[in-house]
Amino acid sequence: MKVDFESLPILLQKARESVVLTARKTLAGFDLTEQQWRVIRTTYLNGELNAQTLASQSAILGPSLSRILNRLEEEGFLLRKVSPGDQRELIISLSAKGKRLHQKVQPKVQANYDELSAKLSTKKISDLVGLLDDVIALEQ
Repeated sequence: MKVDFESLPILLQKARESVVLTARKTLAGFDLTEQQWRVIRTTYLNGELNAQTLASQSAILGPSLSRILNRLEEEGFLLRKVSPGDQRELIISLSAKGKRLHQKVQPKVQANYDELSAKLSTKKISDLVGLLDDVIALEQ
């Protein structure tokens, strides 16, 4: 089988869109974008994070993250404070309101992924995650 490496990025993008389509609809019901949800979820799972780590772990570029943080802070979902060890470093955490939002949204998003898992099989998803992890590791 001949592999067309030029089409790989297109296939990955199409697969991504297919996976997030249902989740995007779910998030819209909470007036959240997919990127906002990634920030909330990453912060929920990690507690306090600096902006650089949050950007990396949620796969969001710095300028976009800045706008997202502003909106989420205005809505009362997250808190920002200056690091005591480095005045240039921002520490981000979820507020109590942000944690409550996460607890409302997460089961609905999980249901989307459970449905996907039922359609594809847990083994195929596990294999796919492993392959994607391998590709990501090539960058490092």
